[in-house]
Amino acid sequence: MHKFQAKITQLMKRTMTIGLLGAVLAVAVGFISTNAISATPFLMAENEFSPNESAYMIGHVEYTVRGADGEIKQYVQADNVIVDKGKNCTAQKMFNSSDITHCTPGGDGFNFIAIGNGTTGSADPPATATGLTDGNIVGCAGGIDTCEMDRTVGDVTIIPAVTGTVNPNTVITIITRTPFSFTDTTTVEQSGLFDDLSVGVDNMFALKDQLGIDVTPADTLAVTWKITLQ
Repeated sequence: MHKFQAKITQLMKRTMTIGLLGAVLAVAVGFISTNAISATPFLMAENEFSPNESAYMIGHVEYTVRGADGEIKQYVQADNVIVDKGKNCTAQKMFNSSDITHCTPGGDGFNFIAIGNGTTGSADPPATATGLTDGNIVGCAGGIDTCEMDRTVGDVTIIPAVTGTVNPNTVITIITRTPFSFTDTTTVEQSGLFDDLSVGVDNMFALKDQLGIDVTPADTLAVTWKITLQ
C-alpha cells in the first residue's frame, strides 16, 4: 500500500513538472509571436529606415594653405552644417524644378565656394543661415553676405555608389578650380557652398564657421568640399 502511494506521489510530481514546462513554453511562444508583428520585434534592433530607404547627406570640407614657395603652411579639415535652405532647395530642384517656393530659381548647381572673415560665433552655425554673416572682425561690418571676401567656381567630380563594394555611397567632390589668393594678412573664418557666382541671387547649401585660418600676402587657399550621400 505504501509503495502504491509512493508511485502515485511520484507520478503527480512528474505531471506537475511537465505542466509547468508546458506553461513556460506557451508563454515564451506567445511572447515571440506577439513581438513578431509588433513595431519593435524581440531580439531585433529597431531601424528607422530599411537599407534601401536610407537617405543622409554628410558634408565635409578641407582647406590647404600654401605659401609663395608652394609648400603647405596649414591644413584644416572639418565637418560642416548643411543648412535648411540647402536641403529645401535640393529637394525643389530634384523633384519639382518649376517650383520657386523654397529657393531662388536658376543657379548652376552647388559648385561655387565662398570664403569670409566674419563669424556667427559658433563652431556649429545655425541651420537657418543663408549666407556668410557679419561678426566682430576688423574690416567686416554690415549684414548678411557683407563679410564675404571672395567666391570662385569649383570643379565637380561624382564618384557613384556601387552596392557590395568598398564604395557603397555616392561622393560628390567640389574643389576650387583656382585657389583663393590674398594681398593682406587676414583670418578666414567661414566658407560656404553656393549655387551661383553672384551674391543676392544665390542659395547656400552648406556652411562652416570659426575656421581660424591665418593667411598672409602671397598665400593661396584651396578648398575641397565633399558631400556624401548614404
